Amino acid sequence: MNWRALPRRAFPYLIAAVGGFLIAYVAVFLFAFPAEVLPDDGILPNVVGKTFENASAILQKAGFPAQQGESRFHKSIPANVVLQEDPPAGSRQKRGTSVVLALSAGQKSAEVPLTTNMSQQQARIAIENTGLTMGNVTEQLADQPRGLVIASSPPAGTKMDLPGSVDIVLSKGPATVQMPDLYGRSVGEARSMIEQLGLRVAGVSRDTSSLQPENSVIRQLPAAGQTIAAGGPVSLTVSHFPPPPGTKIDTAPPPLFE
Repeated sequence: MNWRALPRRAFPYLIAAVGGFLIAYVAVFLFAFPAEVLPDDGILPNVVGKTFENASAILQKAGFPAQQGESRFHKSIPANVVLQEDPPAGSRQKRGTSVVLALSAGQKSAEVPLTTNMSQQQARIAIENTGLTMGNVTEQLADQPRGLVIASSPPAGTKMDLPGSVDIVLSKGPATVQMPDLYGRSVGEARSMIEQLGLRVAGVSRDTSSLQPENSVIRQLPAAGQTIAAGGPVSLTVSHFPPPPGTKIDTAPPPLFE
């Protein structure tokens, strides 16, 4: 046997054995630690402006699951459209990283409240509580008591984009009014009742011969029970006690020097 030729003949086998060992080692190493050896990164695609469903499909195809984030009202971008993505588009991320998508909630809106039979102040509060504002206030004749809301524009229940305003119509009272009995009431109380009915006080005269309490109504025109057109005039006569006889009323200015 030629011992000198043995190493030379065995050399190819030695190379094959070492190569096979290295290949097996690398295969085992890759199987055990694939992420560390072959990093699986990718660039996040830009999905801003797309619907959530389309954005999710694009991201999923690139290896990034989508997650719905907060919703924000937006004046011009429709609901369910992506406003922002986190992490941001164009950044390099490890595949499998969740991408949080902020979505548009569309134009903020409010529903017109029911204001019928409310006073103007009550209607204002109800409207402003929805985020809307009070618009124009008009009046028209109606059977409802004077000063109460009889209609709104837009009507109650209408959905409106914000900001927006609601116009209301107040009752001026009926076309004709039956005069109440004002006898014995004070001038202030009688005036308040007349104006509440949508009428007006045309004049107040005094009667010094009456024994009724001072400034109380003793006569009215039209009389109690008569019908008068809305906005019509009402004249009142009230009691008035003159000063006692002999009472001197000093109207001269006080002296400049004493």
